[in-house]
Parts: sequence; C-alpha cells; structure tokens
Amino acid sequence: MDIRELEYFVTVSELENFTAAAKRLHISQPAISKSVHKLEEELGFHLLDRTQKRVSLTEEGKVFLTLAQDILSRILDAQNTMAEYKTLTRGTFRIAVPPLLGAYVFPDLFAAFKDKYPSLEMLVIEDGSSAAIDLVQEENVHVGLIILPPDSTDFHSHLITSQQIVVCLPTDHPLSKEPFLTFDQLKDEPMILYNEGFLLRQIILDEYAKIGATPKVALSTNQIQTIKAFVAKGVGISFLPVNSIKEARHMTKIPLSPRLFLDMGLIWKPDKVLPLACKAFIDFVNNYSYND
Repeated sequence: MDIRELEYFVTVSELENFTAAAKRLHISQPAISKSVHKLEEELGFHLLDRTQKRVSLTEEGKVFLTLAQDILSRILDAQNTMAEYKTLTRGTFRIAVPPLLGAYVFPDLFAAFKDKYPSLEMLVIEDGSSAAIDLVQEENVHVGLIILPPDSTDFHSHLITSQQIVVCLPTDHPLSKEPFLTFDQLKDEPMILYNEGFLLRQIILDEYAKIGATPKVALSTNQIQTIKAFVAKGVGISFLPVNSIKEARHMTKIPLSPRLFLDMGLIWKPDKVLPLACKAFIDFVNNYSYND
C-alpha cells in the first residue's frame, strides 16, 4: 500500500467513476483500475462495487475511505508544514543567552531578526556564558550568544561586538575622578562580581591573579541591576562592559589601564545538524552590524 494507491482509491470513490478519476489525475483508466485492484488484494476484500453503471463503495470501502482520507489529509498537512519550515515561515530553535548580553546586546539583535523573520521562534535559556558553552556542547541548545572565551576551537563562532570593560564606582568614591585605573590601585577595594560560572567574573579574577592579588569579593550576583544598585550605594566597586552602563545614577565609569575588552558573539557546534530557523539566525548574525 502506498500513497498513490490511496489517492487513486479516494478519487474514484468521490467521483464514482474510473474514467472521471483518471481524467482528474491525468493517468490512464487501466492504470488507475489496476492500482485500486491491487489495493483490494492487499486488504483482502472489495472496496468498490463495479456491478452498476456508477462505481459505489462497499461497506468495507466506506470505512476504508474515511481512513484513507484522514491519511492523505495528514500527509498534506505534513508536506505543507515542512514547506513552511523550508521557506522560513515557520520554525524554532533554542539559544542560550547570559543575563548581561540578554539585557544589552540581545534585544536589538532579536528585534532586528524578528523584523525580518516574524514567524520564527526562539526559545531562550538565560545562564552564564560558561554554562551556555556547556549547553551548546551538550546539544541542549543550538547556539549560544555569549562572552567568547579565549579558546573556542571546539565551536564555530562569530564576533558581534567587542566591548571595553570599565571600572564602576560610586560617584563620591576617592578614585572616581581618575582618568584611568589599574588593578594595583583597586586590589584592596571590596568588589561586586557576577556569580561563579560567568566568564566576566573569571576574567576579572584572572587579572587580579596576574598581579598576585586576592580580590575582596563583597557580593556575587547574576543580576546586573543588583550590581549597579550596590555600587551606587557604596558597597563595592565592579567591572562591566561599557555598553551596559550608558545610564547609571550615582555611579561613574572609568577605563582600565591597560584597557580590557570583552568579545561577545555567537557559537555553535560545527558538526551539529541545525534547524533551518537556526541557520537563518546564524546567517543573519553574520551580516548584522551591532551599534553600541
């Protein structure tokens, strides 16, 4: 039994005539008669009564017609659905986005992508960049929009923006008027950092390790608004990409010396078969110009 046999049987049943069915399907009458007869042999009973001028359904044929129509309808739905996926009028993919990028890089990128592909759906998982890398590696998400690690050879990647990391201090801090700051100047300051598992935290800890200092971590959080609020209250200093603090009350930002940057971009596994919607997103990001 194949789809063509079902289609021939349904058409003959609806038109009650082999000749009319053959004309509609653009095949010969002997071919359609042979196909329906083969179907009857496979099932083991007559589907059509051919004793009258017009073909009619047997009792078994009436039951099978309903089933065949349902099968063909489902096949058509499947074909139409997959055509929508192919033409990018339907589709979904999973993306991991750290809170920092989710707040300041992802919204513009997401809005621009949705403007071009309004029917495609992103399932967003928020977690730190380190966790996002694991999610991509373990194939729990298709792509990660992350702070790019120094070594990302296990993945394909695309840089979206490189942001300068600045020191964030309360406006009345004694160092707030300095043109730039070094880690030596900051080594005794209490700090507010992202939680463990966030690459920005590790980058800062690595910089302290280079000067042989142990940072005084007063508070760890995964919320950038919490970091800003506690810096403004004088609980400690922090380090954030410059684009994340365009507007911050009672807080000032000062460049580091030497300057320190965060590379932000997209990663995905090179050997992973990705949904077409995800491929469209990657292509879009590859041609996207981020304006910070």
